[in-house]
This record gives sequence, structure tokens and C-alpha cells, in this order.
Amino acid sequence: MKIRLSSAQVYDEAALWAARLDAGPLAPGEEAELEAWLAADSRHYGALAQAGALLVPRQSLVPSAVPVRRRNFVLAGSAAAGFAGIAAAGSYAARMLGEERYRTQVGELRVVPLRDGSVAYLNTNSEIAVHYSPARRFIQLVRGETLFDVAKDKKRPFIVQADATQVRAVGTSFNVKFLPGQPVQVLVREGVVEVERPNVPVAPRVRLAMNNRAIAPPDAPIVARPVQTAEVGRELAWRVGRLAFHGESLGQAAAEFARYSDIRILIDDPSIADQKVTGLFVSADPVGFSQAVATAFDLKVEISDRQIRLVR
Repeated sequence: MKIRLSSAQVYDEAALWAARLDAGPLAPGEEAELEAWLAADSRHYGALAQAGALLVPRQSLVPSAVPVRRRNFVLAGSAAAGFAGIAAAGSYAARMLGEERYRTQVGELRVVPLRDGSVAYLNTNSEIAVHYSPARRFIQLVRGETLFDVAKDKKRPFIVQADATQVRAVGTSFNVKFLPGQPVQVLVREGVVEVERPNVPVAPRVRLAMNNRAIAPPDAPIVARPVQTAEVGRELAWRVGRLAFHGESLGQAAAEFARYSDIRILIDDPSIADQKVTGLFVSADPVGFSQAVATAFDLKVEISDRQIRLVR
């Protein structure tokens, strides 16, 4: 029977690995041993990253006259061997885990081919961190929105984590959205995924098929609902630099344009903000959108520095 180590034991092992990596390149046999250790327990990834991040603080905060436990001593000694600051420790932890990061600025879209043949499509102002091992493919959605076209690999599940929500797949296509002040959303374009919040007891795992959406609030059950194929296409129009609206209010449309540009569309009149809009628009052109809806609703467009105001 496999014995599950305590958290303290996990961090002890992680600290030892940090020290071995700091001493120099691993031999091929040691690299295989490290990969096996990482794959053995999902906690090992986080423990190793934390060990790297704590290298300098441990050294600088623990007085030499105070007895320290073994893992603290290992971290402090490793830090003294060659780390000068928190930034260095953070980048070291990323290298230990083989982390790759990709990001976009406001208004930028990016297509990222991943090493297993999967593809990540990053929407505006988004960032992902990629960790691959022989046992699994793990992606952290740090912020924003990303569509994943996943290459099939039954031996290595593809896991995306956004906040405390995890999405697990083998070979499929799904979109994950993690925006400030909003629950995580998962939209499945092809295949099947499982969505869960492991640390939220009231949110059991949900299995999500094609043309279904899951909404994962912070402290409530995950809600799943079907969506029409046309709605999926509209929601993913951002991949080609477009925003598709079908009955959304002008206020909602203005908020969506704010994700793609620093130019803000301002609507002070609630009766204007409640008007419904349908159409396909260039995501990086809030001026063109404003002029089009002004014509449709007999409004005026007032353009000033980084602002567009719609008025009667």
C-alpha cells in the first residue's frame, strides 16, 4: 500500500531536490528520478516551486544562533551558494519546473504551439504558465482567456488551472476565461472535459460535453448549461480579431470592448446603455463600433482623449 507523506515530509523532499539542482546539472539518471518524483504526487510541483521561492528569505531571516529544522537549513545553505534576491529565486523555481510563460498585452492576440502538439490561443491581456512532465500536462491560466486545442495523449492528462478551478481533458478543444471579479468560465467546443474545484466541498466535479458551458463561482456549486453551436462561434470570434454580439446591451458591449483597448466607450444615459446590439465588429476598433451604433440608434459620438461618449 502506498504511504501518503505529510506536507512537512513533502517539503523536506522538495528542499533536498532544490539543493541538488542548485549544485549543478543533474545526471540523466537523476533527471529521470526527479521526473518520477514530480509525477508521484500533485503536491510536488508546488512544493518545489515554493522551495525555490523561499531560498533567499530563509537565509536572510533565520539567525545563525537559532536552531533550524533540516529543510530550513538546506534552503538557507542553497541560497548562500548563489542567489542574490527574490527575483533570482523565482526564476530559478521556474527553471526547475521547466516552466514556460506566454502572455499578451491589451489588444494583442497570440497563437502558441505547445511542445506536445497542442495549441493555445491567448486572447487580449492574458497569461499562461506551462509545466509538462511524463505524467501530465499542466497549464496555469494566470489571467485572461485562452482557447486550448489539445493533442490526444491518454497517458498524460491535460490540466488547466484558473484560480482554484481545474479543467481536465485528454484530447479536446475548450475555452477558459478568468477575468477580475467574475467566476471562472469553461466553454467546450469539442470533446469532453471535467471541471472541479478541489478545495470547495460544495462544488462537486462536473463532466462537460461539447457545446456546454460551466460557471464556477468561488464558494458555490459549479453550474453547467448547454449553449447553441452559433453561440459558441460568436463567443470565440475573438480568435480572428472580432467581437460578435447577439442581443447584448450597449453597456455590455462597451465593457467587452474595454478588454481590447485603452479607449473607453462611455454611456451616461441608462436608456442608451440598455439598447440591444447585434453584429460582428473589429475588437480593436471601438471608434468604428461607436460610429456604427450611433447611426443605428440615432446617437451622437463625442470623441476626446482616450474616451468615446455616446449621447442623444
